[in-house]
Amino acid sequence: MPQRIAIIDDERSVRSGLCNLLQSEGYVTEAFDSAEVFLSHPTILGEVALIVADVRLRGMTGIEMLDKLHLIASPCPPVIFISGHADDNLQRYAIGQGAVAFLRKPINVEVLLAHIQRALAP
Repeated sequence: MPQRIAIIDDERSVRSGLCNLLQSEGYVTEAFDSAEVFLSHPTILGEVALIVADVRLRGMTGIEMLDKLHLIASPCPPVIFISGHADDNLQRYAIGQGAVAFLRKPINVEVLLAHIQRALAP
């Protein structure tokens, strides 16, 4: 059964592009335009194997979402952050909070896929 990946980004074009890319690689994707919508989905935490999320989202940030995930999900699914506005301090903080990767936009597709494969490896 294909592994399900949640894509959380408030830019429709980014959500669509990532969904298309990951589906072409054999993953099942589910897209959300905010952390709040993702977290309010009744069954999503039991269904996703990995989360790809923008750091700067409208409302709750990606970092705040990761903090909340640590409180409500056991175990917390792996999270890969993407950002077009990141700095080194934010990157270090995200990795320190448990993110498996922090990628800057524009995203290098090969690097993203390598991180996903590593995070989902048995």
